[in-house]
Amino acid sequence: MVRRGRVLRFERSSNKDGFGLRTVVFFKGCPLKCAWCSTPESQSIAYEAAFLRSACLRCGRCESACPEGIIYKSEGGTMRAKSGCSGCSACVDACPHDAVRLYGREMTAGEVMEEIQKDSIFFHHGGGVTLSGGEVLMQPEFALEILTLCRESGIDAAIESCGFAGWEAVAPLLDYLNGIFIDVKIMDGAKHRRYTGADNAAILDNILRIDASGKTKITIRTPFIPTVNDDVENYESMASFCERLHNLSAVEILPYHRLGIETYRNLGREAPFPDLLPPSREEIEAAVFPLERLKNVALRIG
Repeated sequence: MVRRGRVLRFERSSNKDGFGLRTVVFFKGCPLKCAWCSTPESQSIAYEAAFLRSACLRCGRCESACPEGIIYKSEGGTMRAKSGCSGCSACVDACPHDAVRLYGREMTAGEVMEEIQKDSIFFHHGGGVTLSGGEVLMQPEFALEILTLCRESGIDAAIESCGFAGWEAVAPLLDYLNGIFIDVKIMDGAKHRRYTGADNAAILDNILRIDASGKTKITIRTPFIPTVNDDVENYESMASFCERLHNLSAVEILPYHRLGIETYRNLGREAPFPDLLPPSREEIEAAVFPLERLKNVALRIG
């Protein structure tokens, strides 16, 4: 039986997701619902249709073409889609203005590798592949198949993960990785649950287990969200946790940005934190300074 997975998109020549230029494979679906998420199209594993407000003329051709009958015109006159999309892309094909976006693509690991191999010129000069999301650990068997093919092709591989999964999903992947980027969003468990929908105990435990395995280097990433995790106490707690790790190579602080707000609107959802502004570097440095005491660990902001 050929296993199929749900992919969101590919990003080529990324220099922010591992060593060298990377091909990033974004999986669709995530178990967390972070209030600041900048890629709302990655949250659900289901197919989703979005309508670009800047291009849509509300002609209704997408509504007529949809075989499931889930596309409709809202009271405000904008096009919307209910759940139940089959991913057939009839709405995309029917739109004369390129205003419809279909999020989600079902692929085999072999088909993913065909896309990856298009960038093979980069893989012999320090580049590689990074599996990201959404969340890789929601589709661990699919991820393992891709990583196995990367190993067979001599391609360096890494994953970027929120870490929220059972250990049985994490452990089989470690033998195929030359690096793992794992999110530590908020140290306080109750606050983490409030803003992401889940406690962080499993995430922190997975990081400790990955570290104890000694199989791969760890980079911790944390989004810096004003009013959410911008307090010194959070980063003092994070620094204490990081001091327990032996295979931590870097901590990366990712400042909040507003790039996903229009995608929320195109999907017919209310954008979270609509008035929140990105923090300044000075604001970030004033909060994260406890991390500076970590020895032999790079601290990167932005």
